[in-house]
Amino acid sequence: MFRQIVEECRADWKARTGRDINIDVKYVSYNDMFTKLRTAALGRVTPDVAFLDAIKVTDLAFGQGLVKIDELDVFKQRYGTIDRAREEFVHASFDAGVVNRRGEVNLYALPVQTTTVALFWNREMFRRAARELQAAGLDPNRAPQDWDELIAYARVLTDDAAGVYGFGMHGSLWFNFPIFNMYGMEFIAYDEQGSARPAVNTPNGRAALERLQTLAHSGVEGGAWKRSALGPDAGFINRKYAMIMMGPWMTESFVNAGLDFDISLIPAPTKLEIETLGIQPQYPELVEKWGPLAYSSSNVGGQSGVILRTCQNPDLAFEFLEYFTSEPVQRRWASQLGQIPVRLAAWENLDTSKHPFMPRFMDQLRLSRRIPQIPLYGILESNIFTPEVDLLLQKRQTADQMLANIERTMTDQILAKINDVE
Repeated sequence: MFRQIVEECRADWKARTGRDINIDVKYVSYNDMFTKLRTAALGRVTPDVAFLDAIKVTDLAFGQGLVKIDELDVFKQRYGTIDRAREEFVHASFDAGVVNRRGEVNLYALPVQTTTVALFWNREMFRRAARELQAAGLDPNRAPQDWDELIAYARVLTDDAAGVYGFGMHGSLWFNFPIFNMYGMEFIAYDEQGSARPAVNTPNGRAALERLQTLAHSGVEGGAWKRSALGPDAGFINRKYAMIMMGPWMTESFVNAGLDFDISLIPAPTKLEIETLGIQPQYPELVEKWGPLAYSSSNVGGQSGVILRTCQNPDLAFEFLEYFTSEPVQRRWASQLGQIPVRLAAWENLDTSKHPFMPRFMDQLRLSRRIPQIPLYGILESNIFTPEVDLLLQKRQTADQMLANIERTMTDQILAKINDVE
């Protein structure tokens, strides 16, 4: 289908301009893309356009490997400003392409594919425990709406002797961004000159980590965060975890496994936490409709389309990105493949009959936030967060100690490097 869209783009350009263009498509595996781009940049044989993990945009922007899209004449004619363009796209996905480099904020990418994480819950397990859930004052026909309620549901659903638990929690940074986002935890902040400083050691940061601790030691979480444990996706398939946080890429596997499950918004902070921390909903107009779940949040993944600096005709490259992200293309891309449209206009009256779970993820995506605007994300994930959260959840350090360690190592291993960039 992608090749078909490319051919249609060529035909559209020919019809509008009378000129021919050639779009040469090459596929690179997910794990190889960033490495190949960096190698190609050294040899100055980079492609004109690349679709790559949205997390990597900041790295390439800091390395000055990308065109500043908002400075292109064709962008200015089409949108005028970054803020105006943002109105047309899924906000969190669009934000992944906006980078503050040395105090200059520019748009370096357009979102071309997006995804997020929501709450999966096993309806069969809820039904089997319906009487007990009702006795505890819980509705067996819906998922929990805040984290304390999730623990209450999970307490009923847990059978420790049978190795069945109400919740399976990830230990990775990316899968825990939903909690950090909804609690208002920031990882990095930039001043007006673009100098970066750590921003994790705050009341919001402590509250987010304390929530992770509460979940891990509640007696209803199956230890899925441990490195050697049964992972959340495998535990959900094997009916060992009644609830997990997962993305749309696993829905087909769960359906094929014969699971009777549903997808809901990730539980929100409790009312007390919201009031104590001063948490504000991203969209106040949703509070009346969604109640506590208007305070939910999640992360955003997917791919961003970038234009490499070696491109000889960046305006034409932008035209291709604009065509691929246009409403009719995104509408067809979504309805046929089950992808979430990156262009908001394509959300209106979208045919999701073939993909019944898509609207749930679209609701969650509306509340999602971008990955922190930090280069060298891989170092943050593997060298800093993962070992520190492991110690935290093993009760070998406190949240305050973890936050202090993260700030120190972030400064040494990441921020000192990017603050020296000229």
